[in-house]
Amino acid sequence: MQERLFRESGPFFHLSTKPLENGVIFQDDEERRIAINWMAILSKEFDVEILAFALMSNHFHFIIRGRLVDGLTFFRMLKKKLSTFFSRRGRSGVLDKVDVDPDTQAISSLKQFRNEIAYVIRNPYVARTDVNPFAWPWCSGYLYFNPLLPLLKSTSVGTLTFRQKREITRSSEVNLSPSFRERNGMITPESFVNYKLVEQLFTSAQKFTWWVMKNVEAQHETANRLGEKPNLNDDELFVTAQQLARSEFGYDGVQGLSLQQRKELAVILKNKWSASNGQVARMARLDLSVVNEMFPLAAKSKS
Repeated sequence: MQERLFRESGPFFHLSTKPLENGVIFQDDEERRIAINWMAILSKEFDVEILAFALMSNHFHFIIRGRLVDGLTFFRMLKKKLSTFFSRRGRSGVLDKVDVDPDTQAISSLKQFRNEIAYVIRNPYVARTDVNPFAWPWCSGYLYFNPLLPLLKSTSVGTLTFRQKREITRSSEVNLSPSFRERNGMITPESFVNYKLVEQLFTSAQKFTWWVMKNVEAQHETANRLGEKPNLNDDELFVTAQQLARSEFGYDGVQGLSLQQRKELAVILKNKWSASNGQVARMARLDLSVVNEMFPLAAKSKS
């Protein structure tokens, strides 16, 4: 049933930008709030349905439903509106190095759809130690299978004054959809993100949570496609190392490997999974000094 729903509901696309090597896009929550407001407004204007998003400090992720040409127009206009806003804050040129058009990936299967949704939601979590992927306000992860979502208070934008609407857009444009709701000066994501369709395509909170937090191989595949690092935590990397011990060397765990095999495992963890030297030492059961000798550039950059 989910396969049929997926086929009948598309097309779907993942739009993303490359992380800026230097500098950040968003300096504070006020800038993120305005970005979400314009996301909501422009998605309605250009008939793009947002299914998931993450506003990272130096790049964007969107999962959308609709025509790709409309999605690209949506992104270009979002960049234009935010550039104007940043200029008024004395931050001209912030988005100059952001791609004119985002990287686009057509989502062709239900499995890929789940992979891409999970990757977007997980992205802030792997980048920052203070992020709960199911509770961070600048990513859509808190919307799905959240029994507390109906209890969050919000106000219909139709009840706002003209001045309050201008505060939402920080411009003279106040053409807000009557379906929008507002909370603390921000259009609520639950009033424009189609999280219900995502729930239908995952079927259960348990499956959704597993896909976001436990489907490590899928995270790796998507990260490689985007040219990003998988960024696994120790618990996830430990499970991966144990699986590699079985698949690559025929042992039930890392503890049975010889020194040479543990060094070979270290190379896999470093090259395929982008593990830090410290993680490699812990997972492969090697002295950190040995790992630093194997990967001196990583050791030097860390110091």
